[in-house]
Amino acid sequence: MTGDDLAARFGALPLPACSRHLGFAPIGFDPATRELRASFDGKPEFCNPRGVVQGGFQAAMLDDVMAVALILTTEGKYVPPTLELKVSFFEPVMPGVIQARGRVLRLGRSIVFLEGDLLGDDGRLLARASATGKLLAIG
Repeated sequence: MTGDDLAARFGALPLPACSRHLGFAPIGFDPATRELRASFDGKPEFCNPRGVVQGGFQAAMLDDVMAVALILTTEGKYVPPTLELKVSFFEPVMPGVIQARGRVLRLGRSIVFLEGDLLGDDGRLLARASATGKLLAIG
């Protein structure tokens, strides 16, 4: 499913303000692998004094891309309030367009296990998160 397909399918759902602030943009979703590809806008105001996107913003981006992967996997039936989040930072994330992947690793009856990556332009892994979420029905 491409970004245009995603926009058409879920266009009626308002993008949360936090996602808009992060510059979230879906690129594609593969239902077979339950993986979402997206990008974020690493704004200069997200940077620490070293000029690197601060880790809290990176964690928010990872949390966002993983949550949307679950929403798409469940066809909009569930959201995953985060119970636990672990982030490993491998390399600095510079301002600009930041590529991201989020995937559903295991979907249980009430708990979901998620994983997400932030990637450099060349595909190198910059940060990885794993999360446990509670399945919460939408509506």
